[in-house]
Amino acid sequence: MNKVAMQFSKDEDFIEVRVAVGLDDLTAQVIRDALHEAGYARCFILTEQINQLLADYLALQNDIKLNKLKEGVVVRRKIAERRSAVLTIQIAADSMSAVAEIIAAWGGAPVSANDVVKAAQEAGVSFGFQKDAIVQLVGTASRAEPGSKLQQIIAVGRVMQPGQNASFEALVEGLTVRPNRPLQVSESKVDLRDFGVIPSVRSGDEVIRRRPPTKGIDGVSVRGDITLAPPGQQVEWKPGEGTEICPTDVDVLVASRDGMPRVMEAGAAVDEVYAVKKVDLSTGHVQFKGSVIINGDVTENMKVIAGGNIFIKGMAEGSLIESGGDIHIGGAIIGHQFSAQDNSLESFSTVVRAAGSIQCTLAQYARIECNGDFQATKQINHCDVNARSVIAGTEDKLNGKIVGGRFYLDFGLKAGILGAPSESALQMNLNRRIDPVLEKQQALKQNIAMVKQEMEQIRQSLEQMKQQDRSAAAVEQMKYLVDDFEAQKAIALALIEDVKLLEVDRLSKMTEVLVLVKQQMFAGIEFKLGSEILPVKREYGPSKIHQVEARLSIEPWVS
Repeated sequence: MNKVAMQFSKDEDFIEVRVAVGLDDLTAQVIRDALHEAGYARCFILTEQINQLLADYLALQNDIKLNKLKEGVVVRRKIAERRSAVLTIQIAADSMSAVAEIIAAWGGAPVSANDVVKAAQEAGVSFGFQKDAIVQLVGTASRAEPGSKLQQIIAVGRVMQPGQNASFEALVEGLTVRPNRPLQVSESKVDLRDFGVIPSVRSGDEVIRRRPPTKGIDGVSVRGDITLAPPGQQVEWKPGEGTEICPTDVDVLVASRDGMPRVMEAGAAVDEVYAVKKVDLSTGHVQFKGSVIINGDVTENMKVIAGGNIFIKGMAEGSLIESGGDIHIGGAIIGHQFSAQDNSLESFSTVVRAAGSIQCTLAQYARIECNGDFQATKQINHCDVNARSVIAGTEDKLNGKIVGGRFYLDFGLKAGILGAPSESALQMNLNRRIDPVLEKQQALKQNIAMVKQEMEQIRQSLEQMKQQDRSAAAVEQMKYLVDDFEAQKAIALALIEDVKLLEVDRLSKMTEVLVLVKQQMFAGIEFKLGSEILPVKREYGPSKIHQVEARLSIEPWVS
């Protein structure tokens, strides 16, 4: 045990040591240990002062050994310092958050919660203080190793939320208002209704209610700056045939006749209903302006064309089933495949086309076209599908299969199994919303090229005129050409800006595309998004196909 006598005392924020010089050796570690035992372990060590103390001690010790001095001579130095915690506040560039950084105290005063709030206020923070986060930060900093840095978001702004436009709610059992949104990663449980109970109304029944627009929520930065939320807009009714605005409530649409309700944009219609047991050679083709209910099958080569919804309780093998609303088929869509005469395209004997959505249990060798969603609760085999999105199975039991075929979609699809062990060719073109944007961009680029060509011709004319005599007429003509050049330049710049805005829209739409495979995905599938083609060359388990950092990617999907 070292016998060097040391005494410690405080001088304001400094810790001073008094050492009696003797023949015992003194080291930096001995001094540090003694400082720790004296209760000053958390203070900031002044290393240079300790080194100077050791040098002084050694010099005096040598004098003692030479009998120039007696033992017990005292040397003193300030070897440690109490330093309070250091607090800084940093406000984000967008002023939507503020971060506090604390450098833990070296034996000095810690930072309190009040200190943090006061410093933040002095830095300009006046909104969004996170009380729990502040308390946690100062508590952690008080226990942290001296000198360590800790950061915490201590204020968060409120993001502006624009008001929602007026929305519509179906008031008839079995009638739904179709949402216009991309596929969601998570599955929601829904009650799938048996459309054997077909929605119907009597004159005077309420069909749809219009919910008022919302005001939105103003945004507030941590500095207290307010971003006003634009309010949602009222959507005016567009009643279809068979409906009218309720005389006692302008936000309700009521039926003006008996029939089958059909959702429309900003309204609804009530269709007259034509019901038939089946459609075959005995009935002939069915063409009706309202809705059609078929209690049996639509046999091969027959046509059903309706202005409203179509309900088929049996199978659909007809050559054409076309609806101005939705198509619900209780059985299967069964077609046959044959080659077109020009051998350029494969074609099908059955076409099912709807302005709304299409639902069935199974579809094979058919062309499916709809503005809404296509759902087959069991399987889709070798079909040509053009739709907003596709579901193979049900939302609460995603176990349907998709084998072969071609798909042209807006948002993507959900399925239990995608592809087959036989690696049947399956083409997934996910550009249905994106291709129109590209077409607009191409048209604008052609216009830009034409404008640039016109600008070049004007420039050449100006160059030629500069080589000639500057008569008054020539000067006037040159002025006209310069003005024309500037006008064409402004047009070109406006067109270029339009192209850029369309590119932002295109990239945004690409991020909304999503393919979910809950069970298994096989090789032989080809995905296309934008100009990128992603072939599937091996078997995968549950998978999610979407854009990741501007690339189409296959990732494991944990549902």
